Amino acid sequence: MSKRRKILFTILGFLLSTVFAIAILELLLRSFYPQEILYPRWAFSPQYCSTVYPDVRMVHERPGRWRFVYTTNALRYRGAALSPSNTYALPNIVVLGDSYTFGAGVNDGEEYASVLERELAGSSRVINLGIGGWGLTQEIRRYHDFGALYRPTTVILQFSANDPRDNLKCAITEIRDGRFQFRDSGEGIYRVKEWLSRSWIQKSQLYNLFRDRIYRLMESRVVEKERATLDRGRNSSAESAEERVYVELLRHFAEDLHGSGVGLVFLSVNGQLDGFPEIAAEVRRLQEEGLLRYIDAADWLKGESNYSSPEGHLWGAKAHRILGERLAELLRPGIS
Repeated sequence: MSKRRKILFTILGFLLSTVFAIAILELLLRSFYPQEILYPRWAFSPQYCSTVYPDVRMVHERPGRWRFVYTTNALRYRGAALSPSNTYALPNIVVLGDSYTFGAGVNDGEEYASVLERELAGSSRVINLGIGGWGLTQEIRRYHDFGALYRPTTVILQFSANDPRDNLKCAITEIRDGRFQFRDSGEGIYRVKEWLSRSWIQKSQLYNLFRDRIYRLMESRVVEKERATLDRGRNSSAESAEERVYVELLRHFAEDLHGSGVGLVFLSVNGQLDGFPEIAAEVRRLQEEGLLRYIDAADWLKGESNYSSPEGHLWGAKAHRILGERLAELLRPGIS
């Protein structure tokens, strides 16, 4: 056997062994330690850092444990699409938020926005613009880019504990000269996500075993860079930087909506606002000024049990149903 042929067989043997080892690891992980899979994942967007693909079925599962399907429409949000118009037969309610509003961990039609629309059938339409991983920077821009086209009577803004940090992760909205200014993001972390989001690798158990750890590391670098920019020349803690940005954005957004005659409902995931004293104090001030109505989901879920999702979010189908029904009681036309 020639030297060249020996080298070739050695390379082929190594490749086959590697493929075999990967296949065995994939089977072992799937059988004994299944990893969470979402396919396709989020699309890259310079305007929002990440968003959803239009007209897709996103399958979210931990093989053998749980499985959920999220269907998006042509306008890149979950639920039935309502085309923007210059007039509407019914009042519109626009919902903004992150994965809790998008409905991670519940199937199509179980998200609280869908429950709310069914409860208000014939009296209002509900447009759910929530996207997983979004902070207030993205939610405000999405509203002004698109949500405002629906001329809503009410905006529901959902808060969760990761929102203040997410604002630094995707700093696309700021206030200049008393106005919102938007800028696109060119962060490499999101371009990597775009490249991989519809790749077959997203279905790999081995890839998903390490994916979140690597992503969190990349994300932390983006956040620290933005935090350093915000705190330059200031003597402030990391927490105050995040809260300061959120407070400034929320105040301006609430005043902006109020000036346009749009009501604002601020909905917090179970007690999570309490972990941010500066933001909580501002929410209370805005409520006293009549610029928003604050609701802690914990108050509406008090006494209930087994309402979380097996996927990991605190709100499963039962919680979404309760929240949708209670929001309908609050927002039904004719109810003050």
